[in-house]
Amino acid sequence: MLADPKIPTTVRNQLRDEYQNIQRLIDKLENEQIHIVTFGKVSTGKSSLLNAIADHPHFKVSPLHGETKHTDHLDWPSYQQQSVVLIDTPGTDEFDGEARELMAQQAAKQADIILFVLDGDISESQKQQLETIAQPNKPIIIVLNKADLYTHDEIKRIKASITDKTRHIKSQIVAVSADPRPRTLIVELADGSRQEKTETPPANIGELKLMILEVLDQEGKTITALNASLFAGEVSDNVARKVIEVRKEAGQKIIRTYCMAKGIGVAFNPVPVADLLFAAGLDVAMIRQLSKLYGLSLGKVDATKLTTTIMAQLALLMGAVWGVNLLSSAMKTISVGLSTTLTATAQGSLAYYATYLVGQIAEYYFIQGNSWGKDGPKTVAKNIVKNLDRNSILLEAREQIMRRINKSEADK
Repeated sequence: MLADPKIPTTVRNQLRDEYQNIQRLIDKLENEQIHIVTFGKVSTGKSSLLNAIADHPHFKVSPLHGETKHTDHLDWPSYQQQSVVLIDTPGTDEFDGEARELMAQQAAKQADIILFVLDGDISESQKQQLETIAQPNKPIIIVLNKADLYTHDEIKRIKASITDKTRHIKSQIVAVSADPRPRTLIVELADGSRQEKTETPPANIGELKLMILEVLDQEGKTITALNASLFAGEVSDNVARKVIEVRKEAGQKIIRTYCMAKGIGVAFNPVPVADLLFAAGLDVAMIRQLSKLYGLSLGKVDATKLTTTIMAQLALLMGAVWGVNLLSSAMKTISVGLSTTLTATAQGSLAYYATYLVGQIAEYYFIQGNSWGKDGPKTVAKNIVKNLDRNSILLEAREQIMRRINKSEADK
């Protein structure tokens, strides 16, 4: 996919970040890395937690909200010849921090193990965030941080509440104190006097480390390969969707161009039979150009067959419209110029509309990979005709054709 020349440059530019993520995943697989990512609201202690796991103050810690503005990485000592990378992310629910929250979600998508960090019972918004990032087969450990602020009974109740609210999500829960608050002790000296002493307890994350090592023992390199393939599949789907969007945009421009050419050509041509031949030739040319856009490149014979198939279905659905078209074509000759503008505009607008329908139906056929699907051409044509606003398209066609006719008469 990275080297596919058929993917338009505009799509590559729009998906630049996804392509970079895929390249990072390739590097990750080659280096046999496991990524452990923290995720959670601001000030829940995500950075402190990773510092405690790494036993190294690498990640910036601050009492201010939003101090972590970008994802940050740190290599953890190798585990059984496999590299483990700790990744910190910006906090969610931050004031004016939508972009950083998306950054955190992106990191979670690529994670192999997610540490979902809380500092109390889980809220409704946090539960929704957890549901957003949760994926099948991706280990999630819900970390109740700042456990030193609660009693043993309170921790037990909070964990029970979290378990109940997240029972539909496969996860484990553990209580930790990544950066315990200093505590003041009263020390009695030998002479009987008392003295205050402040000490900071060590981080209490032993149970969390055991959980992480257990996951690594059970899953190992399989986690990385599975999550990389799932994420790559998601990016591939995004690329496919973007390709369709870009092609549809280009396809609409092609269709509109041929609609105008057909409408003007029919309106200015005074010979009824030539009108119809001219119109049919333009439809075939439009379909051939659309087929190239979708990488199918129909020849003239195949394009003519497809045009005939579409026109046959439209004729069944809209016989009255084609009758009006033929009638106005005849009127243009009979009127000998008395109502040329009126009849020319009417016929040109109908020709514009007809080509618009042909283009929409042909584009559907190409998007489906040169197939009508299970419904067949009749149903496809019927659905497209039903969902289009005929009056607005005819009005648009009439206005464009009238402007062109008026301009032509003014030039004379």
